[in-house]
Amino acid sequence: MSIGPAHWQLLIAVLTGALLLAVAMWGWRRVAMRREAERRIEAARVRSGHVPLEIPTVRGGPGPAGDSVPDTLPEWFIQGKGEHAVVDETPRIRVRYVDGHDRKVECVLQVDHLDLQKKLIIGHGELPGDARRLQLHRIISARIADSGQRFNVDTWVDAVRVARRRRGQA
Repeated sequence: MSIGPAHWQLLIAVLTGALLLAVAMWGWRRVAMRREAERRIEAARVRSGHVPLEIPTVRGGPGPAGDSVPDTLPEWFIQGKGEHAVVDETPRIRVRYVDGHDRKVECVLQVDHLDLQKKLIIGHGELPGDARRLQLHRIISARIADSGQRFNVDTWVDAVRVARRRRGQA
């Protein structure tokens, strides 16, 4: 049985397709590794005290421990009279999460307390008596309620942990 030109064309097409697939997988893996490295670098910066612009902040002066302005903040971000950006531990956020019945729920939540040990956000909604306890791993997405800007809960939790450690409340 001889191999005709149609078989050779099919073989070349299959090999070309396999080569293109291999190149695409290599490119995809490289992009994924780069994004993961950027995410780890950003997380390390937050753990060292940097406050990213997407984390809600309040203005604050040096704390009771005589905290100076974090050296990771740019000069233009530091305001007069010794005030600088401090992580807001009680932001008002719009949260989408999965409740106990595996339903997706969306609400506006005023955070009252972040429990780092139990990994809970304790807060209240807009209605009286609307208290909620959300587990961090059940949160799907979050946005700042006033501006609608995306809100990364994991980065915020790390920034709150660093702020509490600097104040000695670890």
